[in-house]
Amino acid sequence: MARFRIIQTSKEEDAFIIYGHLLEGQIHEGMQIHVPLNNSLDVTGVINEVIKNPHHHEIAIECSNADEADFWDILNLIGEVIVIK
Repeated sequence: MARFRIIQTSKEEDAFIIYGHLLEGQIHEGMQIHVPLNNSLDVTGVINEVIKNPHHHEIAIECSNADEADFWDILNLIGEVIVIK
């Protein structure tokens, strides 16, 4: 399990990109991002690509269409700490 603080996001037609800092653990392709909506419901996405830069990590979540990328964008995740399993 890993914890990740989101500092920025962007969307493409077939992906949602999360930029941030790894707080603990390790991340790699195939792991799942969990974003809680309330006490009993999480939104999950599968990591398609991880890029490590000197100042942050970039995580790509593959989206099946532009509507799914829009949904991730609407969650307004900047500043959140998410769990990755």
